[in-house]
Amino acid sequence: MSDYTVMRAGDAPDYTGDAPGAFLGYAKPMGAGEIAFNVRVLEPGTTNVPPGYDAALGHSHTSIEELYFVIEGELSVKLGDDVLTLGPRDAVLIPAATVRSVRNESDAPAAFAMVSVPLADPVAGSAFHEGFWPPS
Repeated sequence: MSDYTVMRAGDAPDYTGDAPGAFLGYAKPMGAGEIAFNVRVLEPGTTNVPPGYDAALGHSHTSIEELYFVIEGELSVKLGDDVLTLGPRDAVLIPAATVRSVRNESDAPAAFAMVSVPLADPVAGSAFHEGFWPPS
């Protein structure tokens, strides 16, 4: 018998709380030790920040790079001083120290995957940057 783990879409835990959209965890709940894989669904007009945080917040990491891969929809991504528009199957590799933020400025839901190595404590491994991307 082969050794693998399957998680169905409906079984992925959602870490958003009362925030709109979804932040679905896959790798950690499946027992992965070497990769982190999460899917963030952003409703129109929302930003990828933890529940209860200011939408102008950006973040960076102290030691890990991240790959963002757009699954559906269109997203605006601010990386340092640059703002990019990414669509389905577009990806961006972001070095650890680069400050970043993602918004859905479109009229339709959008989803993207975040891939990296796991952090034992994601908050301790991140730096938060207030006022990074104020609303237009």
